[in-house]
Amino acid sequence: MNVYTARDIAVEALRDRGGNVTAHLDRLIGQSVLSPADRSLARELALGVLRRRETLRTVIRAFLRQPNHTMPGPVNEILLLGAYQILFLERIPDFAAVNEAVEQADRFHHRRQQGFVNGLLRSITREIGPVETGPFVPAGDVLPMTPDSWRRLKRPIFADPQRMPQRYIADAFSLPIDLAEKWHAQFGMKTTINLAFHANSRAPMILRVNTLKTTVTKAIESLAASGIEAQPHANGLSIVARDGVNMLAGDEFKAGLLQPQDPTATQVSLALDPRPGMNVLDFCAAPGTKTTHIAELMADKGSITALDVSEDKRLRITENARRMGIGIINVMPSEAAGGLEIGSFDRVLVDVPCSNTGVLARRPEARWRFDLRSLNQVAADQRTLASMAVMFTRPGGRLVYSTCSIEQEENQQNVRWLLQKHRNLELIKDELTLPGGASDATQWHDGGYYAIFALR
Repeated sequence: MNVYTARDIAVEALRDRGGNVTAHLDRLIGQSVLSPADRSLARELALGVLRRRETLRTVIRAFLRQPNHTMPGPVNEILLLGAYQILFLERIPDFAAVNEAVEQADRFHHRRQQGFVNGLLRSITREIGPVETGPFVPAGDVLPMTPDSWRRLKRPIFADPQRMPQRYIADAFSLPIDLAEKWHAQFGMKTTINLAFHANSRAPMILRVNTLKTTVTKAIESLAASGIEAQPHANGLSIVARDGVNMLAGDEFKAGLLQPQDPTATQVSLALDPRPGMNVLDFCAAPGTKTTHIAELMADKGSITALDVSEDKRLRITENARRMGIGIINVMPSEAAGGLEIGSFDRVLVDVPCSNTGVLARRPEARWRFDLRSLNQVAADQRTLASMAVMFTRPGGRLVYSTCSIEQEENQQNVRWLLQKHRNLELIKDELTLPGGASDATQWHDGGYYAIFALR
């Protein structure tokens, strides 16, 4: 069908069955003639539903007369979108959300389902209370919104958090049950709820300042001269853009003054401790955010070899380096590692592909790819990559292993395995960072892990 509205784009994106709603959403928005405001709305709607999908399904099931009711075509996505607007978007009146969903069913050629859509969504509006504020207390009849706001339901819809805490977390906070059970066992109820709130929040745009070209203060002043409001991040290396501003379209980004990167990720490059003149290997480099940061810390003096398996991703590294005025990065395919000299690099970074459980706010789809079987396979692949990276580190050099995961299998357990396999490794330091700062963008950070090794 022809897509006319932000809601239509959101529904079409959510119907993606290829497993990448975000990429499909980007394509649809790029092909649309929507205003910037409507493009922003389409993104908010689609990604909001993606984050809250299991919670929305739980609420919808509670209002179905037949729990196994099958909804044709896009009606499921239309209902999810309508429920999301009613439950989580205060600025859209309930009646408007219902009417839009009913009209949308007609546009998607499901006129016979209009009565069903209307009746179900109106039932939800009658059963949900207003937004309340204060300390959040888990309960089966409470819909969590933010750490200090919720909505009361007229009857329990979620599992009892005292008797079935993992099920409650999965349904009320929209997490796969495997992840809810794992976090609850590893971190306990309170921390798991905090992690879930962070995962369901909108990540701010945070950009690292390219120190080869400018400073944080000068970058903010340059943006202000262009009419763009930004704040310094608490890490002292980055700035935070005002919500809704597309910084990647601005002159400052195009001139290479800025690079999107979360503060937790910047800590990895600092942990590597690269210095001017060194020979550095970035073993899994794409898209080059850490690679370019390493080059900045080296004052663009020395040599960085950046490996990645994907040609498209290698091109992104090259483009980022060129945009930022960096000349010491040599981008190569991963298979070229066989031609590199063993034990020749002063610093080696192996930032391995992972489950992404530390960055669920930025990568909302990652949660729906999580399961214990895939986690174990990912961890095994990480060990293979890390073990290969050890070979290229010179005696007296430094190796940093990192992930954007908060799972022990990908972090501490892999570090213990590396130390057992490679007796010439010495663990200097390791650090797990849990996601936090959701209430203040200048304090925001994703989750992640790094371990620093010295090679004896």
